[in-house]
Amino acid sequence: MASSEQRVRYENEAVFLTVHFDNGRSYELGVEVGRKTSTQSERPFSLVEVLRLREAAADAASIDGIIVSDAARLPDAIKRLAALTSEYTSDFLRCNDYSFAQVGRLREKEGDAYALERDLRVAKAKSEIAWSSRNFKALIAALEPLEPHLSSAEKMRLEYSRKQLANWG
Repeated sequence: MASSEQRVRYENEAVFLTVHFDNGRSYELGVEVGRKTSTQSERPFSLVEVLRLREAAADAASIDGIIVSDAARLPDAIKRLAALTSEYTSDFLRCNDYSFAQVGRLREKEGDAYALERDLRVAKAKSEIAWSSRNFKALIAALEPLEPHLSSAEKMRLEYSRKQLANWG
């Protein structure tokens, strides 16, 4: 076990569990679990990620970014995290390869979904500017890479822009 004012880490030869509390700035309280490895840097997963993997969305939402700025609420918050940790992370604490692989795939999937949403927001904003100025080339450049993810209206606008550009040579 290792500890500091803001962190307590429990570990064995294979895994670790960290409880952290930022009592100086954000007052965020959280739990992470990870596999110890000598070949790569540690890659902890938050309890929230584990809960999403276990399809415990209500529990995940209730502790995601949990803020405890009142010291009187801290013991109850720690008890809640301890209960969820006990209920949902036992296979991680036994270093179950399948569980770590599953949560790793979930993180990757969620990261990809977030990146796609971000890219769509940016592309749509660029396409609106291009559409309003009748800059069909810019609209095509913005939307074409994301065509499979566009709405039918956006696909129609893209197709119209392609035709306009083809007609103008």
